[in-house]
Amino acid sequence: MWSVGLAAVSRRNPDIRIFALETAVSRFSDVMWVMQQVLFMSMDKRLAIFLSDESARTGSDTVALTHGQIARYMGSAREVVSRMLKYFAGEGIVEVSRGGVTILDKKRLRDLAL
Repeated sequence: MWSVGLAAVSRRNPDIRIFALETAVSRFSDVMWVMQQVLFMSMDKRLAIFLSDESARTGSDTVALTHGQIARYMGSAREVVSRMLKYFAGEGIVEVSRGGVTILDKKRLRDLAL
């Protein structure tokens, strides 16, 4: 019922139709980006890129996100992210805490991302 009303409104108002199409294209693009990452890039590289990008975006060495939040952003499972963060921590690249993930060795993290 709601979609029928939206279709009728969008026919009368091109701005609504443009907004709906732009939103759909944007979401589809996000899905395709995640699929590309999942299909063609290793998990350690994906996680290194995510942590580096998030650190640069916030201007902090601490990424204040839970493992579950990181997994959702990356299109992965929390268990996979936790396992990879544990590996990174064992290598001295990051420190994992309840408050998030602190990057200890930016150079090695960047090297993993390449």
